[in-house]
Amino acid sequence: MQPTTQSALALSLALSLCLGFVTGCGTTSRKLAAGVDAKPAKCEPGKQGGALKLALAFGPLTFNPFADSTPDTFAVLRKLYGALLDYDFEKQTVEDSGLATAVSLEGDGKTYQITLRKCFFSDGSPLLPDDVVFSYNTALASGSSLSDLLKTGTGNERVEAKFSIVDTQTVRIQFNDPISADAAKFVLARIPIVSKANFQNAKDDPTKIACSGPFVVKAVSAKELRLAANPNYWKVDNAGTALPYLDEVVYELGVDRKTQSERFAEGKYDVIDYLLPAQAKALEGQARIRNAGGSLRVWTLVGNARVDQTKVDRNRSKHFLADDFREAISRLIDRNRLAQTVLGGEAKPSFGLIAPGNPTWHDPNAPRYEPNVQTAKAALLAAGYSYRDGKLYDGINAPVRFKFIVPKEPTALALAQSIVQDLTAAGLDIFLDEQPLDKWWKALTTGVFDMILVEIQPEFPDPVFLQPFVTGSRPYFADPVITNVQTDLRGYDWFKKIAKDFDLALRQKTTEERKKLYNDFQKSWNEVSPVIHLVSEHTIAGARSNVLNVRLASFDPAATWNLEELYLK
Repeated sequence: MQPTTQSALALSLALSLCLGFVTGCGTTSRKLAAGVDAKPAKCEPGKQGGALKLALAFGPLTFNPFADSTPDTFAVLRKLYGALLDYDFEKQTVEDSGLATAVSLEGDGKTYQITLRKCFFSDGSPLLPDDVVFSYNTALASGSSLSDLLKTGTGNERVEAKFSIVDTQTVRIQFNDPISADAAKFVLARIPIVSKANFQNAKDDPTKIACSGPFVVKAVSAKELRLAANPNYWKVDNAGTALPYLDEVVYELGVDRKTQSERFAEGKYDVIDYLLPAQAKALEGQARIRNAGGSLRVWTLVGNARVDQTKVDRNRSKHFLADDFREAISRLIDRNRLAQTVLGGEAKPSFGLIAPGNPTWHDPNAPRYEPNVQTAKAALLAAGYSYRDGKLYDGINAPVRFKFIVPKEPTALALAQSIVQDLTAAGLDIFLDEQPLDKWWKALTTGVFDMILVEIQPEFPDPVFLQPFVTGSRPYFADPVITNVQTDLRGYDWFKKIAKDFDLALRQKTTEERKKLYNDFQKSWNEVSPVIHLVSEHTIAGARSNVLNVRLASFDPAATWNLEELYLK
């Protein structure tokens, strides 16, 4: 959180001056706008031009950067909107600048003063403190996961941060309580900055969005999304060439991961974030491939614990409120088969929300429920369940029956089929309901499901980004408003303890202090949560040899996080 160094500022000034001359710094078709305090990129100098081709399994569900959405949506929005601080996915560190040139912590431990970069949105309007304050207030009011990042406290006492303008180039962010500088840096690297004047007017037409990131929306349809270079982007390389290098980025939409991998192997796409193991092995020596091992992603089986009959059948929801039932389900599912057979050996069993691939924060000693069918059946019998003709019945002699909703995608379906095989073999009656993304997403976010398969992917490795899934706006097992302890798990003492641990962790100054509290959370969460964690895929990404400046990261978006630095030879 230190201010940018004098040397970096001097280099920025030198680059800006250099661009005003004809010789000495190269020539480009897109130049840095006059008056911009440029940020030097860390990439090797490249050349402008060309279009990069890639694909997304699902098109962006929204162009509103403050709404909760899917990883594919976030992958696009990160290219349209900048943040006060940049994040380096390869090094897994927050940089000391972005749309801000300096961030300093004041003596109270909760107030951050931010100096803004002199730069412009894509429509030519200048970045102003009012835009930053508007963006943070909009994030706070959104009711999404972003609003959770800007609150401290627990339960109904979570209090919002406050934002104010200091002068023409400075804003102040004041959290309600002291917050770890590390956690605050991640928050500043996540909240998108939009143009106050443009944001409301452009919401119905993404091609009119005034962007603060490296690209703008050129065209979008059901089949294709085209991004164009932001003509007023504020980064340059050390040769003075304005970024992004690419003129266009072309996303083919609605292409599942399996088909993406096959087409990448055929040379139809230039880069890929999700490469399946079979194609990765086939392409060894032909393209740059990185298998980084464990990712942040965790496939989970979410059981609906709501007792509200308008959401889910009361008799079905009661099962996931019982510790013995949840443990039995966890023991019935063969995670090793999911990792080895379904995901080609490029995955690891995962028993918690913090994946094994997140070594700083993962607790290997958290409770684990290894597969054991006999132990699971014995636990069910002890909990009052019974078997008749091989079928499982509950205490009121009703069959244990669930509709299992999964997104319509080959990997998800293969995982679901394996899970159904395990559960039906133990006497449960499971109906597999495969849904297109929009309907699956609606079921998930409205809470109208019995069981649902979800791949949870925190946006950054710091556990502050798990809070929305646990104690914030996105716990899929709890309604937004607490009515009483019988209809919302957030009324339970164990939930209040987890919320308190999360809040305390935000206030700790050292990683060691935070880790202890997050380890306590993992121990509690794995035992009481109605979310059953299953398996974490490896991060495998790739790029064709014609794409330069690729820095393959260890978690998603592994190949495209630095899209503005990529160029074609």
